Formats: sequence, structure tokens, C-alpha cells
Amino acid sequence: MPMHDIDALSLREMADLQRRGRLASRDLAEHYLARIAERNPRLNAIVEQTPPERLLAEAEAADAALRRGRLLGPLHGVPLSLKDACHVRGFHPSRGVRELHGAASEANATVVQRLFDAGAVALGLSNVPEMCMAFDTDNLLYGRTLNPHDPERSAGGSSGGEASAIAAGMSPGGLASDACGSVRVPAHFNGVCGLKLTQWRAPLTGQFPHDRSGLFHLSSSFAVMGRGVDDVALLGELISGPDGQDPDTVPAPFRDYREQPLSTLRIGVWQENMGPARPSPATGALLRHAAALLDGAAASVTEVVPPMVDEAFDVLWKVLVLGGDGGRGWTQLFSRMGKETFSAPIAQLLEWSAELEMSVDELRAALVTRDTVRHRLAMMFRDIDVLICPVYPDIAFRHGESLREPGAYRYVFPFSLTGSPAAVIPAGRCPDSGMPIGLQLVGRHWDEHQLLAAAAHLERLLPAWHPV
Repeated sequence: MPMHDIDALSLREMADLQRRGRLASRDLAEHYLARIAERNPRLNAIVEQTPPERLLAEAEAADAALRRGRLLGPLHGVPLSLKDACHVRGFHPSRGVRELHGAASEANATVVQRLFDAGAVALGLSNVPEMCMAFDTDNLLYGRTLNPHDPERSAGGSSGGEASAIAAGMSPGGLASDACGSVRVPAHFNGVCGLKLTQWRAPLTGQFPHDRSGLFHLSSSFAVMGRGVDDVALLGELISGPDGQDPDTVPAPFRDYREQPLSTLRIGVWQENMGPARPSPATGALLRHAAALLDGAAASVTEVVPPMVDEAFDVLWKVLVLGGDGGRGWTQLFSRMGKETFSAPIAQLLEWSAELEMSVDELRAALVTRDTVRHRLAMMFRDIDVLICPVYPDIAFRHGESLREPGAYRYVFPFSLTGSPAAVIPAGRCPDSGMPIGLQLVGRHWDEHQLLAAAAHLERLLPAWHPV
């Protein structure tokens, strides 16, 4: 048996303890296999699990390599879960769509291979909504994933399976993706950490079912999730950088957040005061508490309102989500799949999409607005370094309420449209429900180290993470 509380170890500590002979990869594998066997039948977060005998064999191979003096990498023998949105050799990707579920992948997505090259082993694929197109993880192939804090409430989406698995202690972290808040909303709902990288920092090569995702390519990026800030910082760095295949990936350095002095950072605090994004009393109180924890430690803490929030929301919703084409794009996509039955959120999106037909002039104006929003936000980040704000106005909603009020995603949509890096950390709990509440930290492009430094400062002063 291991001498350490595995739930209390960061990913770096897991690898370091193995290097020092104080922990074995098999210990980790057995720990997470037991957790999955105990908790996954109820939560339905991991939908295709690595066969236990295979996981144990890979763990023993990692232990044998270490006995020969070979450290495989910074994730030596560490088990990770992987969102069902990319190719993982030997697994059967589906993106939550029954009609796409078929042959096993023959190669790994670039980001997956990078985690394996760093020494990680796969626990399995985590559940997603149909086509990753809802904030509630439920589909006609695998069914619904539950929130471990309250099974009546949503785990969020589209990385809801990943977030639920981590929150329940079935995985220490893993790979996700974010186009419209798909990492940030589940991290908030489940009380874990998430990091959406600057768009074009990590290649989309091996995204399932296609590397290129049409209009969604304008906001889509791979992302990572974990229990703590250091976990997502390590995973984010490991998956970053060009691969010679995705032409959009930029060779920007990933700087170490641990070397960033908090005292030099200027913090902006944003909180809407009206409309569907008005935060609950508990959310507002935790945001004010976080601002107070940064005040005095950072160079400055001031209230700000990001520019063109309404316009950014409108463009992402109408153009990237609904398509603006009277529903023809979605209809043609599903027709090629042979798909005729849909989960409730997809059916709702198809209905709304059919009702929205934008003219060429309207579409051109929307694309100009996107560029203007990106420029205006970059100008805002001349005056501040990190923006802190809610993720969602309240705690996790109940199942089936994913699209009840699209305006509630006002805090995540703009930073999807701009491609900005954003992290989510658990900030506390709602006193009435006990449900977790997260906060979002956003930075300028390529400066993840700054927002992670602010997140790490808050993490040290806020209640420690522990599995549900």
C-alpha cells in the first residue's frame, strides 16, 4: 500500500515520489481502478474504461523502467482520463453520437500522444453531450453523467464527464476541450480546476471526428482539467506547441507561473449587476472575497467591465453555435451521419437554428465585430494583466436545463470568441445548497503564467480540494 494520501498529491508530486522510490505506478493504477469500480456505475463519467489488466500492465512497465533508471517524463506512470472528443489509439471515439461510434482509433491525437510521451497512462474516455453541443452531459449512446455533489444537478458540458470523474476522485486530471465554455462551466459545477489555453497554442490534430471543425474552429481549443492549479499548468504546458500538421498552432513559449511575482500584476474584477448573468448572492460574495485576497498582494485591484460583451455574445451564439444559415449546416452534417434522432438540447438548437437566417451583409458585419471585439479586449489588457469574474451566475442547474437561459453564459462566451486563455478554480460553496462555486481568471493571449500565478495565490488561501 502507498505511504501517501494519493488524493492530496499533485501530478508533479506523483511522478517525483516514484522517482524517489516512495510510490509505485501500480499503487496509482490500483487506487484509481478501485475508485472507478466504486463510483463510476452511479456517476457514468468514464464511458470507455481501459481494461484493468492493461492499465496494471502499463503501470508495471513504468515501475520496471524506473528500476532501470529510466524516468519516462514528468507524468511517469500517472493515470489520466481523456475527453471523448479526440482520437486515442485502441479506443472507440463517438463525441457522444451513436452514429459516429464505430471502429477503434488507429492513432493518437497530437495532444494525447504528448501526454503519453510524458509518461502518462490512460484511464479511459470521459462522457460528453451529443456533438459536445450542450452544457449538460447526456447523450443517446452512453446516457447521462451525474454531478457527484448532487446527482439531481448537471455535471455541465461539454467536458462534464471529465469534471465529474476528477471531482469524484476517479481521475487526477486529464484532457478536455473548450469552444464555448466547455471546460470552464463543468469545472465550476463540479468544484475542480480547468484551463482553456490561448487558442492556437495546442494543435487540433486528431480532434474527432475532424481536425477542422468548420465555424467552430474559430473558437475551439484543447484544454485541461485537474484538482489544482499546478496540475492544469503542467498539463497545459505539455500539450502546447506546433506539431507540423495544424497550420494555425503558434510556437509561443509557455512560461512558468511559479516565476511570476504576484506583486507586479494588475487585477481587474468584473461582475454583471443585471440581466440573466447577474450573480447569485453566494457567487457575488465569493468574487468579492477573492478580490479582497488579491488586494494588497497584487499591484492593484480595480473594477472593470470588458468591452462589447453583448456584441461578443451575439456573434458567438448566432454565427458559431446556430450557424446563421436557417439550419442548413447542421441539417446537412447530421444527414451525412445518417442521424435522425436527437437529444433534447440538439433538437432545441436545430429548432432555433432553423429560425435564424442571416444575410451576407449581416454575416460580414458579424465577422467584423468579432475582429473588433478581439482588438478592444487586447486594448483592455494594456491596463490590467488578469481579469477575475464568475463563470456562471449560480450553482449547477438541474438536468435538462442546459439551454433554459443562454444569456447565463455571458461570462464565458466572450472569451471563447476572442480565443483568450482562461482558468477556473474552486472558490467555495453555496451556503444553502453546499454546491461548489468556481471563479474564472482571464488573461491576455499567450500569458497563461500570469493568470495561473493569481489563481495559485487564491488557491493557497481558499478551502483545499478533496474528492466528493
